[in-house]
Amino acid sequence: MSENRPNFLFILTDQQRFDALGVSGNRYVRTPNLDRLARNGVYFTNCYVAQAVCSPSRASIFSGLFPTSHRVTDNIYGVDDVTSTDDYNMRVLWPGLLQQAGYHTCYIGKWHLGEKAPACFDEWHGFNSLLPHWMGEPKKSQYRTEFEADQAIDYLRRNRNRRFALCLSHYPPHTPYTAPDEFTELYKQTPLEPKEYYGAVSAVDYQVGRVIGALHDLGLAENTVVIFASDHGDHFGTRPGNAHKRGAYDDCARVPLIVYAPRVIASRQIRTELVSNVDLMPTILELADVDIPKEQHGTSLVPLLRGERPNWRSAVCIQNREGKRDDESAVQSRGVRTKDWKLIMRDGLSDRAKYLRELYDHRSDPQERSNVYGPENSDAVRRLLLELDYWARQIDDRKTISLTAACARDLGL
Repeated sequence: MSENRPNFLFILTDQQRFDALGVSGNRYVRTPNLDRLARNGVYFTNCYVAQAVCSPSRASIFSGLFPTSHRVTDNIYGVDDVTSTDDYNMRVLWPGLLQQAGYHTCYIGKWHLGEKAPACFDEWHGFNSLLPHWMGEPKKSQYRTEFEADQAIDYLRRNRNRRFALCLSHYPPHTPYTAPDEFTELYKQTPLEPKEYYGAVSAVDYQVGRVIGALHDLGLAENTVVIFASDHGDHFGTRPGNAHKRGAYDDCARVPLIVYAPRVIASRQIRTELVSNVDLMPTILELADVDIPKEQHGTSLVPLLRGERPNWRSAVCIQNREGKRDDESAVQSRGVRTKDWKLIMRDGLSDRAKYLRELYDHRSDPQERSNVYGPENSDAVRRLLLELDYWARQIDDRKTISLTAACARDLGL
């Protein structure tokens, strides 16, 4: 094991869309610090979450498994710690493996995987969920994101002489949308809505800039891998599934991903490969020179960070539970995205859903507005079903296997 292993700063936001960054091409969004991080690192334009809701996605980030395997398939409330019970398959996480390898681990901010501190963190300043975005009275007290950035900077100062892995998880821009007025005012003359959502994005960006600035001031930037991601996006109530997420649409399942690793990255890159947030665990472990568990569902992004052109996956898959308006039961849905197409399948109609199956041609319809599922596109559907069925059998996702079989029968494939 190398003695020259890097430190890690993992920054996670909640409910930030893939296009809520200036570097994404959105000319109205003000995110100068994250844009600078992307310009100096590797920006992944096609990163998808394993499941577009908080707890399952976070469980996938930290375990490298899809939700049907780690068994966190909906948001966690009233559970002490998913990492210490056999009810969930969450005992092997990358912070714990780094901890065993000699890293000092710390968590700050929203966790949403239990009410109590898990053993994989040596220092804990986390909370499960549902705390307000302000430390006191809204608009008149400290914004929680600023408070957490202060905690992160203090941690870096205290631990500058040890090998560390710091996780900083900000709750905004998650609902309820709120931000300091000076950030919301940036959007008054723009068409972007909701304005406080984007104000929160810019407020987070400002605090991320402070933390990264501290890395440089403390002489830690050269040997620290910085990873920025979000746990899911936000469709602003325009898609089936409810709660602004819970779907395989790009609005809520596609997220920003930036990796800054000075000792690995030869030059700034924009990578368009299809990647998943289950890829983060093997990536972090490889960068830390720590053995990657064989049970991983992800693939290390290190070859992409190095500028290589490996034989990469041709499709990325998404699991979901979509809510129903008048029924406590959940609709199971699955999505598969290739370079040109996306297929979404459900085992029932969720809130606002009109179709059991949806097909989108990303070449002509990147906004996913026109459902072209039908016999005229059966060749594209057949290829997508083969991708999805192969993936499902690798991870033993039986619901996906049954959905692909039903879809094939429907089209006579």
